[in-house]
Amino acid sequence: MSSADWEEVKRLAADFQRAQLTSASQRLTERNCIEIVNRLIELKLLDVVYTSDGKEYITPQQLVKEIQDELYVHGGRLSLVTLASNLNVSLSVVEARVADLLKQDRRIHNVLGQLITATFIDTMCEDLNEKLVQDGMVSLSELSKTSDLPGEFLQDQIEKRLGKVIHGKVDRDDPNLIYTETFVRRNTARIRGILSAITKPTPINQILLKFGSNVPEKLFFGIVDKLITTKRIEGIVSGGGSSRSAYYIPSAHTKAQVQWIEGFMNGNGYVDLDAAARLGISDPKSFITKRFPNQHLLFLKTCVLGERLFKQAKEQVEESLSSPGWVDITSILPASVTEQDLQILMDEILAGVKNTTVFDSIVVNKSLLEELKKQFKPLMPDKAAKDISSGKYIQLVNDTRAAEKKLKLAELGEDSTRSGGKKDDRRKKAASGKAGGGTQGRETKTKATKKKYLAGKKDDWSDSEDDNPPPSITLSNSASSKASSRAAPTANKNKVQQQLEFQSVNEVRYAIAKNESLSEAPLELLESIAQIISVGLQDEYQVVLKEAFDKFMSEKCGRKSQEEVLEKLFKMTTMFQLYVEGLNSFEGDVKNQLEKFLLKSFGQEIVIAATTFLLMEAGLDENSQVGDLPEGKVKQSMLALGKSADIETFTGLLQTVVPPVKKSAKSTFNPRNILLESRDSLMKELGVAETSDPALFLHIASLILFSLTSEALLQASGKFVPQIISSLSGKLTKEEHAQMKECQEQVVSLIKLKNGPGAEEAKEHLTTTILPSIKNIITNRTK
Repeated sequence: MSSADWEEVKRLAADFQRAQLTSASQRLTERNCIEIVNRLIELKLLDVVYTSDGKEYITPQQLVKEIQDELYVHGGRLSLVTLASNLNVSLSVVEARVADLLKQDRRIHNVLGQLITATFIDTMCEDLNEKLVQDGMVSLSELSKTSDLPGEFLQDQIEKRLGKVIHGKVDRDDPNLIYTETFVRRNTARIRGILSAITKPTPINQILLKFGSNVPEKLFFGIVDKLITTKRIEGIVSGGGSSRSAYYIPSAHTKAQVQWIEGFMNGNGYVDLDAAARLGISDPKSFITKRFPNQHLLFLKTCVLGERLFKQAKEQVEESLSSPGWVDITSILPASVTEQDLQILMDEILAGVKNTTVFDSIVVNKSLLEELKKQFKPLMPDKAAKDISSGKYIQLVNDTRAAEKKLKLAELGEDSTRSGGKKDDRRKKAASGKAGGGTQGRETKTKATKKKYLAGKKDDWSDSEDDNPPPSITLSNSASSKASSRAAPTANKNKVQQQLEFQSVNEVRYAIAKNESLSEAPLELLESIAQIISVGLQDEYQVVLKEAFDKFMSEKCGRKSQEEVLEKLFKMTTMFQLYVEGLNSFEGDVKNQLEKFLLKSFGQEIVIAATTFLLMEAGLDENSQVGDLPEGKVKQSMLALGKSADIETFTGLLQTVVPPVKKSAKSTFNPRNILLESRDSLMKELGVAETSDPALFLHIASLILFSLTSEALLQASGKFVPQIISSLSGKLTKEEHAQMKECQEQVVSLIKLKNGPGAEEAKEHLTTTILPSIKNIITNRTK
């Protein structure tokens, strides 16, 4: 400051003093004072802060002093909001002055809107040290909750005062804990005593319960690790660093486990896994593998076989394979071995070994089975000749055909019920429909397997009982090498499987028991071998029996087969004409669809029958095809017959392929007779469907009424039922047609219900009320 300025200040001070000593002749009003102060502030000659009520001024230096005074009065901790309220200034002014104060005094901290002095922290640390001396341990997280201060701030301030104000140390594994050396030594001694007294694996959480909440989990694990590292206790902690899953396992227990495992393996050649688990070994397989690293161990489901016992079992099997014989390896295995264990052991021993069959624990050389089978083969021709000459085989043929007929009728009812009226299922059944009646999939006929059972005969289209081939069954001849192969083959419920028996299992067992190789075999082995051999012998006998029967039939009725095929073809041709007449009752798209369906279903059956006849007439065998026929018009027509796209073309080609009917046989194939025969077949099927499948009943009833009213037949699947009922409107009385429509509506409702609520009631109403009325219409018209 210059001397001139200083002189000016002195002059103003003197004037001010003089003004104070003299009495004023005039007083300034409050408004004048405010204007003067505002003018001084504008000129930046005065720096003041307004109070919140605007009635007072305060200088920044005075405000800072008052802030320090308030902080002291409140013990070194005060929030900024409370400070602004007490000083009657705005919060922003206080914050600005506090920021300046924090720069000037490093012992004051602003923590979450609170001013805290070092004195307050020192006092808090002194209290903390007293608690630490009393309890031995303090948690910063609890201190943070009680003091309402951030943990990081407390940790930073406390670390600065460790060894000075606070006599303790921070846990290395958990910085949140502060404890004294005395606390650690006391609990280390307690933990060491408890762990030294433990003799079996014990969960850590049970051990911690002894300490309550006095010892934190991390501190406990740290003390235990230190005790184990310094070998002050002998044991290990397994299961991770969590008390929920960790166990303390004393070394004494582990040594006892090792001694037991090694002793049992050395003495018996195996170790029972359940027994090892009862010893407290959580993973017996890994434990045993570590104890015997140089042995080839075989792990089974219930036990572990040692190298010595495994080699002994393998040597016994190899010895039995050196000659046609057998061996039972259970004599050297523990009694606890299960079937699954035997399976694993056999797979390991017999890996890469062929020509063996296994029956549970018994290994049999396949050469022995073949040797046993050979002694029965010379007996087969004589047995076959007796069965054929005695008529047993012919009787079996007839009985099987009758049984197949009944079974197919039963399947018909089951399939219709299971279908629930689904159109797709009925359409699939329609594709394999019978040639008589046009029910398309609900009849009794199915195509027979293409096998030449009779000399010069091929019956893959036949549907009469007299034309069915001799019965045959395909039995497994694999002689499975597992114990499950003992089970005898069972008949499929959907097929008739009957055969003439060569010899019973007991007869076979009695015969093979006389073999020297099986003189000491147990009864169970003899029964198993007898069952296996019986399957193969039965198959071979059926081949011998069929060959003998074919030879017998070829000598007796070589020409009859071809005549029967031709008669069947005449019958099918007549039926096709009746089907074509039935199509004339329809028009437009419905007629076109029915024509295509007729060609695709019944038309293809005629193609198969015509092919069979022409091949037989040409003297070709059953494996021949249409292309093998002699060149000519018949062959060309036959090739084109199966590809016909319309009824007219198909009928013209059929006349070329099928020879004319003899005059003597015309009465047999009269359309009237065929029509009546087809109706009778449909009536039988109607009786089956009445109680099992309302949709099937309506389908068959529609076809029968169509035949009765038009004197023709109709080949149609279930999807055409509405169109058939509509075509009957002018041929039935109004009452009869109304009953048919009602039946159709009820069947559709039943199909929509499927198996849901009300389905059974709806079906019962149909079968007891509506279906009988439809059947009465058919009965009355039939009369």
